[in-house]
Amino acid sequence: MSDSTSQTTGNPTYIYIAGRGHSGSTLLTLLLARHPRVVAVGELANLPLQVARDETTKWVGRCSCGERPMDCPMWGEVLRRIEASTGTDFLAKPFSWRISDIGMEEEYRNRAPVRAPWVWLRNRLWRVLRYAQYYAPRWLRPLLGFYRPQRRWGENRSRLAAEIADVNSVDAVVDASKDPLDMLDVYQNATIPVKIILLTRDARGNIWSMIKKIKPGEPRKGPVTRASHDWVKVNRRIWRLARQVPKADCLHVRYEDVCRDPEGTMRKLFEFVGLEPHDVVSSQAGDGGESDQGHTIGGNKIRFTSEKLNISEDFRWRENLTADDLAIVRDVAGPMSNALGHEIED
Repeated sequence: MSDSTSQTTGNPTYIYIAGRGHSGSTLLTLLLARHPRVVAVGELANLPLQVARDETTKWVGRCSCGERPMDCPMWGEVLRRIEASTGTDFLAKPFSWRISDIGMEEEYRNRAPVRAPWVWLRNRLWRVLRYAQYYAPRWLRPLLGFYRPQRRWGENRSRLAAEIADVNSVDAVVDASKDPLDMLDVYQNATIPVKIILLTRDARGNIWSMIKKIKPGEPRKGPVTRASHDWVKVNRRIWRLARQVPKADCLHVRYEDVCRDPEGTMRKLFEFVGLEPHDVVSSQAGDGGESDQGHTIGGNKIRFTSEKLNISEDFRWRENLTADDLAIVRDVAGPMSNALGHEIED
């Protein structure tokens, strides 16, 4: 929580980062958060889930400061404000005031159809309906809009972001939830300005990051092929949905550009979201030397560490992907990778 006594200048700007997992959103988020008028909250869509997770679940939901959300000095204040204005009891019913489609099915992952069948089914139906609404021709969308819970989610998300900005005395809130459906839910239904950052990463580096837990000697062809197709599928979906966002509110950023030219890339980003330039590369997280991690509610486990931010490109794929692996990546993901500016050589 900021120690600044200055107030926000009006409606805060909601910055949404969309992209495939392992594309560098943690690095980009932490760099954005070094701006004195910006606060980053991690994957905001997970907030109700993190409140719901306790000692009885696989993980205990915690803020990056180590506290449970209601006990965190930042989140506790924000949630109490929402409770006071809506009559919500977050501890008793964390999902009674929704900001996304994420529920307890996320806790159970592949076991969700058995552990929480109704919750899982409802989540699947929500996603199918929203894809149909967003993918349908414009003339057909009103007919499919008979049930749009995302309208309420977007309004609630706006209210939450405004409280976060006010508590932290900033002008912009960064949400790295990444989901392309969530991206449009927020953009089309928020009541405050929204800027979308489309974050991509070279397919080779992204795919290596996804499969690196494979043990030596285990088959690699299947996982590499699946990860390559998934890289294409997710990025294609993001770019297809992003067509519904005006160009003035949408900016493509490459992970490699953040690493190779952080000063220039961040200057461009701050201009895009309407903020004054700020040196976030040589500066620290704050005048007091506190951690970069701040109060993020979901995302990469690095948010629980106090390690110094490392702004350097991860080239481990060069040593770990075999010639056969690279051939698969090139054949499956090469055309889209090249189109996004991540050139893959033959």
